[in-house]
Amino acid sequence: MNADMMNDEPMAPGLHEQAGYADLILSALRRRPDHIAFRFTDRNGDRAELTYRQTAEQIERIAGVLSSLALPDGGGVALLAGPCPEAFTVMAAACLAGVRYTALHPLATEENDRMVLKDSGTDLLLVADGQFQTRAEAAQTRVMSLSALESACELATAGTGSDFGGQGRALYLFYTGGTTGEPKGVMLRDRSLVANAWACTTWEWPADTTMLLTTPMSHAAGLLVAPGLQRGASFELHRSFDPDRVVDAIENDGVTATFVVPTMLYALLDHPRLSDANLSGLNWMLYGAAPIDPTRLAQAGAVFGPILSQHYGQAEAPNALTVLDTREHTDDPAVLGSCGRAMPGVEVVLFDEQGNETATGVPGELCVRGPLVMDGYWNKPEQTAAALANGWLHTGDVARIDETGLISIVDRIKDTIISGGFNVYPREVEDSLGHHPAVAACAVFGVPDPQWGEAVTAAVVLKTGWSVTPEQLVAHVRSHKGPIWAPKEISILEALPLTALGKVDKKALRGASQT
Repeated sequence: MNADMMNDEPMAPGLHEQAGYADLILSALRRRPDHIAFRFTDRNGDRAELTYRQTAEQIERIAGVLSSLALPDGGGVALLAGPCPEAFTVMAAACLAGVRYTALHPLATEENDRMVLKDSGTDLLLVADGQFQTRAEAAQTRVMSLSALESACELATAGTGSDFGGQGRALYLFYTGGTTGEPKGVMLRDRSLVANAWACTTWEWPADTTMLLTTPMSHAAGLLVAPGLQRGASFELHRSFDPDRVVDAIENDGVTATFVVPTMLYALLDHPRLSDANLSGLNWMLYGAAPIDPTRLAQAGAVFGPILSQHYGQAEAPNALTVLDTREHTDDPAVLGSCGRAMPGVEVVLFDEQGNETATGVPGELCVRGPLVMDGYWNKPEQTAAALANGWLHTGDVARIDETGLISIVDRIKDTIISGGFNVYPREVEDSLGHHPAVAACAVFGVPDPQWGEAVTAAVVLKTGWSVTPEQLVAHVRSHKGPIWAPKEISILEALPLTALGKVDKKALRGASQT
């Protein structure tokens, strides 16, 4: 047979088909059966552990139960739980069983639950016991507790779930925060989830990682588990973020890595125990999910050492669009104000309002494409078309790219302030305020103004023991950035309002400033 004839032969079915997300997880778990996957406090308040083998068995048993539930056509399952192993194993089991899966945010409201459950077409809500009972009763859908699920698993099979007969296709509805309107269900299938897992394995996971997770596993933290398992990591799970408990976990519980959002990092830096704490065991701190103050980041580098690593993504392309590795955390403010460089397998470009690619250093909307990108928004064709226009995911973030490929997020397009005919990016004003020694945290936003169109407005939290007037802060920004960027009004607050994801809630700040 000559080469031409060989080229005409059809390939064997499935020869180049990508393994599913659940297969990726199970293969990682089977490689290290006796290694600890999770350490946590169980529902009785006792310390507990799950090995890699036990985690794989739990995933397979739950998948068997889910596949036997005879959900109606178009039905799906949702989970309401805090950081616990089931927040991962139920998701992986749904992917294995081919059941559409949605995670409810543990810090969301009953109204948000109802919107998400209705939009996702959820037929069965799985819920952790106790703390979520009231929300479960208000959900207005069929509810099964995790205890009942465990009992069903035990009845279904006494083994590893080997009677579960087949691999499903993942459809994970990953709901956006909904701070600007009704939440949208981002459709993540095997392609996106597998791309996410492989990309995140290229990060600087230290050997023998024990990673502390204290943020909701319904969002970014949950997607760190699969790549961590690929790298042989163990996960310490806390049900909420408490700086005191974080210090204890580093000093006493063998935690060597953690994931934080910027507001959590600031809380750690300001914690009174930190100066005397033994942090030598911590050798990797991954941060992301919101813009970070470069001044505070430089402070973190001085306190924790060269262990900081930043990742940037969004629900529509989670966790792994860019990375700023530990070795790139220099003293250069331009570097510390960036989100690093594009991850392998991700194509990045900036477009202006006319759809033209911007020149080096010129701001534009950051647009990306690659296998990580979502399939679209669940049941929202018009919003999907807008987000994926012209073959690119339009992130809604304004960014600059320098001549070395370093990407700096300037701000969200929707947050850009047009004041006196000039575009003012709040991030630039926040960075300027952050350089003042009295400022612990700040947020900048625009409010309607009859003279300026929008007035640059700021809310500031001061460091303990410091005193400064709003007028002095305005003068500070004016001297560093110029009059266009100087806030017209600054409020001194005890704390900034946060969303359920730990991000500053600018919508609440705007509302408060206009009342």
